[in-house]
Amino acid sequence: MSTLEITNLHKEFVDVYTGETVTAVGDVSFGIEQGEFVSILGPSGCGKTTVLNIVAGFDTQTSGTVHVDGRAVDGPSPERGVVFQSFALFPWKTVLGNVIFGLRMRGVPRRERDVIAQQYLQLVGLEGFERKFPHELSGGMQQRLGVARVLANEPAVMLMDEPFASVDAQTRRKLQEELTGIFETKRPTVFFVTHDVDEAVFLADRVVVLSARPSRVSEIVTVPLERPRQWRAALDSAEFRHTVTYLTDLLAGDEPGVPADVDRA
Repeated sequence: MSTLEITNLHKEFVDVYTGETVTAVGDVSFGIEQGEFVSILGPSGCGKTTVLNIVAGFDTQTSGTVHVDGRAVDGPSPERGVVFQSFALFPWKTVLGNVIFGLRMRGVPRRERDVIAQQYLQLVGLEGFERKFPHELSGGMQQRLGVARVLANEPAVMLMDEPFASVDAQTRRKLQEELTGIFETKRPTVFFVTHDVDEAVFLADRVVVLSARPSRVSEIVTVPLERPRQWRAALDSAEFRHTVTYLTDLLAGDEPGVPADVDRA
């Protein structure tokens, strides 16, 4: 059984201005295995973040099911940690305080949560910044803090909603490389929403491509790149360039040739 299993997910809402019923998500089904990194790609407005919010328990589906470790999702839970596009940190808490917060809410003893927090701050390169406040950190450092805060709670699924969209291109690539390193070390199960094809391919084991609204799974593409990954090597890789081109054409509505490593949805 997959760690995350989404089956026939459908979401409608009523437009408050027109009164019309709008289908945000048509019929989406896919699973993510334990320790797998899956990117979700699709046209703007296709419902990528809506699917993530339903998995997180922030929203409810009209029909269909979402299960994590065999249990139906019926609201937010520490087993599903979210890294947002906006940093979503507690500005009045220190770096250490932000990481410790979730552990304290779970009842982890103080000495143990201090050890865990230090471990993850070291993992994301924030050792030595424990007493700083979020406003004293760069954008990249704030997002690394957000990653550490989620990982410290050891969620069954780590949900990431375009987490690097608000930083500059150079910082974004550095954070992407750091995320692949963290993934190699801890092997969390990751559901990663992005609109960036290069990012999706560089980070993921598989890429789920959603169609335009009302969204369905168009294809699920396996990324033929070995780990660990570095941008310089990826950009020199024919497999990387081929996969990026294939996905770009797919999103543009073309009919590219199907590579051998594509799973038809």
